[in-house]
Amino acid sequence: MDQILEFLGSISWWLWIIIALAIIAIRDVLQKKHTIRHNFPIVGRLRYWFESIGPEMRQYFVANNREELPFNRIERGWVYASSKNENNYEGFGTDRDIYAHQHIFINNAMMPYKVGKDHPNSEDKTFLPCAKVMGEFNKRKKPYRPASVINVSAMSFGSLSAKAVESLNKGVKIAGAYHNTGEGGLSPYHRHGGDVVFHFGTGYFGVRAEDGGFSMEKMKKLVEDNPFVRAIEVKLSQGAKPGKGGVLPGKKITKEIAAIRGVEVGKDVLSPPTHKAFSTVPELMDFIEDIAEQTGLPVGI
Repeated sequence: MDQILEFLGSISWWLWIIIALAIIAIRDVLQKKHTIRHNFPIVGRLRYWFESIGPEMRQYFVANNREELPFNRIERGWVYASSKNENNYEGFGTDRDIYAHQHIFINNAMMPYKVGKDHPNSEDKTFLPCAKVMGEFNKRKKPYRPASVINVSAMSFGSLSAKAVESLNKGVKIAGAYHNTGEGGLSPYHRHGGDVVFHFGTGYFGVRAEDGGFSMEKMKKLVEDNPFVRAIEVKLSQGAKPGKGGVLPGKKITKEIAAIRGVEVGKDVLSPPTHKAFSTVPELMDFIEDIAEQTGLPVGI
C-alpha cells in the first residue's frame, strides 16, 4: 500500500489533469445520448456550458435596457426600486425611440387643467377611474364603474395559491381596482373586500350543473350571496389553446377545489372546446342578455 501511495504521489499534477481529461474523453466517446459530445470529446461539453449561461450573457452583455420580454431591464429596475422604497424616478432624457411607430407618450398641455377643491384628485392624486361605466349603455340594473383603469386580470385559484389570491384581493381593495376570478370559480380567498368580476368558461366552474352545463340558479345565488361581485365575464374558449379545451387532472382536485368548482374530488374534469349553453352568435347574445336580466350585472365576453 505504501508503495502504491508513493507511486501516486510521484505523479505530477499536470499528469493528473491529463488522466482526468482522458477519462472524460473516453466517457464522451462511449456515451450515445449526445452526438456533439461523441464527435467532439471534452470540447463538445463547452457547447452545453455556453448554452446554459446564454440567458445571463444576453441579459448583461448583449441585450440593451429595453429589449427583453415580458419585462425589460428598465421596467424591472423600477419594480425593484419601488418594492424597496428607493428612488424610482428617472431624470430628463431617454433612450427610447420616441419617433418609433406606436410609441405611447403623454403630451404636455399648454394650458394645464386646474383641479378643483371638490375633485377626487385634490386629495388623492393617484385616483384614475375607468372612463367607461360597465352596463350603462345596455341599461343594466347594477352598472359598474371601476375606480381604477388598472385591474387584476383572470387568474384562477388553483393555478394561484390561496395566499396569492388573498393578497391580490386585499391589494385591489386598497387600489380601488377589481379582481377577476379566472374560470376556477369564486373562492373564499376572493372575499377580502375587493370588487370582483366573476369569470367562467366552458367548464362553468362555480355555476356548474350536475350534467356539466350552466346553472342559472347557481349563478343567481352566487351573485345574491356575494354583493362584491360587480360584473360577469364569459370566456368563450381557452386563450392558450382555442378550440381544444383543457383537462384538469383528478390528482389536482382537492376537497377545497372540488367544492369551489362544483366537481368531484379526484376525478378528471374536462373543459370542453365549446360551450353547452350556446353554439351560435345569436344564442350567445341571448345567453348574455338572460344572465344580465337575471342578475342585474353587466356581462361581457
